[in-house]
Amino acid sequence: MNRFKHIDELFKYLDQIPKFQTSGVGSVNYSLDNIRSFCEQAGNIHLNFASVHVAGTNGKGTTSSLIEWVYRNSGIKTGLFTSPHLLRYNERVKVNGEEIRDSEMLNFFNEYLTAIKKYKLSYFEISTALAFWYFSKKNVELAVIETGLGGRLDATNIIEPELSVITSISLDHTDILGNTIEEIAAEKAGIIKRNRPVVVGKLPESALKVINKVCKRMDSPSFHATELRPDFYNGQVSLESGSSFQTNFIEPVNKWNVAMTILVCRTLQDEWPVGKTTIRESLENFKGVSGRFEKLSGVSDWYFSGAHNEEALLSSLQTIREISADRTPVLFLSLMKDKVNKKVTDLLNGFGDIYYVAQEGSRAASIADMKDLIDLKEVTESNYESILNELKTSLVIFAGSFYFYPIVKRWISQIDQNN
Repeated sequence: MNRFKHIDELFKYLDQIPKFQTSGVGSVNYSLDNIRSFCEQAGNIHLNFASVHVAGTNGKGTTSSLIEWVYRNSGIKTGLFTSPHLLRYNERVKVNGEEIRDSEMLNFFNEYLTAIKKYKLSYFEISTALAFWYFSKKNVELAVIETGLGGRLDATNIIEPELSVITSISLDHTDILGNTIEEIAAEKAGIIKRNRPVVVGKLPESALKVINKVCKRMDSPSFHATELRPDFYNGQVSLESGSSFQTNFIEPVNKWNVAMTILVCRTLQDEWPVGKTTIRESLENFKGVSGRFEKLSGVSDWYFSGAHNEEALLSSLQTIREISADRTPVLFLSLMKDKVNKKVTDLLNGFGDIYYVAQEGSRAASIADMKDLIDLKEVTESNYESILNELKTSLVIFAGSFYFYPIVKRWISQIDQNN
């Protein structure tokens, strides 16, 4: 079996594996048998650390990062597994905030390539196995594991977490998870483990009924962020108890991520104690997560929002109204085909000019897929620079897909170099 001598060879190998970003449902393995068999052969690497498991339609990336940040600041050796990566594959796997090194990735693949091929691991399963191996090797005490898609059949769902978190539930990935809120809730609820607590974000009533039913069946106590009644104003998150935290968040929806993080700390306090001062300082010093309403420029009001479904777009639109200062925002949009529908495009009526960027891959929506629904101007590699140079004093929002992020970062870097 060939071995990788350089990280570029490894990345080339990974790029040849079908991934959800470009191939869609064809890249998903709807069974846990292969990933479980691999991890067992590798020494039960999925069971060698304590964990918190986080699922949800929106908010799971920020909530996972926030939980990990709090526990890291309390002196616990932490792991964090998230997806997708925005700029570099290594972002997916972190220990104490540090990305996995290229050399460690080479060690993993050179040791386990035969087994990876034997068990026919998918792209996401490989990422998951890498994370579990690294956390095990580094003697991580507590890892925060974000699901990739759904929950019940997600590759991460072979762990035995101390606690599960379900951040939000809305219609997304209906071709895989189900056509109703109830069906999607049932898939997300698949991460709930018997006699293990569950922290729940703000969910639709129909989803909450499903989650509560599963919690009752599994004898799993549930704790609800809505009971804290979080409020948000100008970055400050206030709870009904009177506590308040001045955060760096821009989007009001993050009040739920803060509330869930507080509930996780409270629920695990006996076994994983965190001081109130540490919680407060962590929440107030958290810098946010790349691509989540991130300000992209120091001189221009340009923001990237990973909003790619109706619920996330509604949240971003609320934020845009608050920061617009009566300016009409300009939108740069890039979507996957499964996100293209009239409900989504109808939400965009408040924007001025809307520019569309078509990505590569069979999942990406083309300009033709969009034109019947909304008036758009096409952006390509040949005209983006001239367009953006005309918008330096405008409020510009880049949105629609996390896979759009590296394109935008490259564009802005190129513009900065040329000016």
